[in-house]
Amino acid sequence: MLSTLLLPLAACGDNKTGVTGSDTASSTAADEVGTAGTEQGTDAATDAGTTDATTTGPGCVAPEIDCNGNCVDTTLDPNNCGACGTACGPDATCDNGICVSTCAGVDCNGACVDITSDPENCGECGNTCGMDETCTNGFCVGGCPVGALQCGIECVSPDSDPNNCGTCGNQCPAFCANGNCVDVCPMGTLQCGMACANPSDDPLNCGGCGNDCGASQECLAGACECVDPGDTQCGNDCVDTQTDPNNCGQCGNDCNNGEMCMAGQCVCGPGTEMCNGNCVNTDINPNNCGQCGNQCQNDEVCNGGNCECWPGFSDCNGNCVNTDNDANNCGQCGNQCQDACGGGNCVNGCNGFPDQCGDSCTDLETDPLNCGDCGNTCDNDEVCSNGNCRNFVFAPGCDSCPCDSCFGNTDNCCDSGVYGVICVDGNSCPP
Repeated sequence: MLSTLLLPLAACGDNKTGVTGSDTASSTAADEVGTAGTEQGTDAATDAGTTDATTTGPGCVAPEIDCNGNCVDTTLDPNNCGACGTACGPDATCDNGICVSTCAGVDCNGACVDITSDPENCGECGNTCGMDETCTNGFCVGGCPVGALQCGIECVSPDSDPNNCGTCGNQCPAFCANGNCVDVCPMGTLQCGMACANPSDDPLNCGGCGNDCGASQECLAGACECVDPGDTQCGNDCVDTQTDPNNCGQCGNDCNNGEMCMAGQCVCGPGTEMCNGNCVNTDINPNNCGQCGNQCQNDEVCNGGNCECWPGFSDCNGNCVNTDNDANNCGQCGNQCQDACGGGNCVNGCNGFPDQCGDSCTDLETDPLNCGDCGNTCDNDEVCSNGNCRNFVFAPGCDSCPCDSCFGNTDNCCDSGVYGVICVDGNSCPP
């Protein structure tokens, strides 16, 4: 039947001969098979290509993946290095998914410091110099007593030091007396090793060999005395007990953390007030928000003295929810999903999202309601960073990092796209 139908068509063609009905049928059938094969191959290739692209996230193409609605390359992105939310520090870059330090000094709790000159990290991380000391070549150096001379990191007595006789670096072959090299110690001096000291006024041999006077002291008649008559001698130091937090009101009276010494009394520092025996900043303290004893709810933070929902969360009927992945409030309050919620949209399953917790498409690295594991909720003074709940406070007065408000346990300044500028406990930052 097929040949019968095709013969008239061949006869009405261009008068070419030698083409039979069976040849035409075979050719047509082969073409159809080839076309079908091509279409199947194209479809298969298209499907395969589409599958490969969509596994990295909605709208993202490898090597980029979806991180909270943004397509990022986790091999290069310093805010999402190796995984969503893994932020490199301010002195690091992301190389092949690994944070690599660019710090020319030493990393101390996420800060790049020069331990040869940093008085907060002198010689090693956390070694803090005293109030009257500077950090020189990695050593805490205090002010020299009257009559002494600082040579390098040492205070020396140029009148008697045989290695610095009269001036730094002037070495004597024998003894030093009155700033001059001598063969023997003259009458009236005290031989202390190779030093010929006058014990009545030598600041490092005051009254006897090796008796050093402290900073802000001088040797008078063989006794170390404070230069300022308003200072009090506490050990070898001369301090103002009206303002010294380590000797407030009297020697040895240390003020607590967050307190300062005013008029000989330990009081709370600027911006803080006393709540139950502790100095707190009521602008950012969730247990004393705005005033002592005013506690924020577990899903609220204290910002500017007001309790408000976690950054990135919305108030829906008195509850703080994340409309990005809350299936009952997806994208907006009251919008319920039948299956799951991800990126503020109702979706069928959480393909393309890092993790799924129930009907929420989320990221366990950054979700404070599912931090590190489904159902692990951070406290209201914590953020979720790298799957760990970390203490944080807002950084008052700072709109960029570094920030002087970040100190103590929360000394890592983070410029977060969700939280703004915050101070975090730990080396990583939330996105």
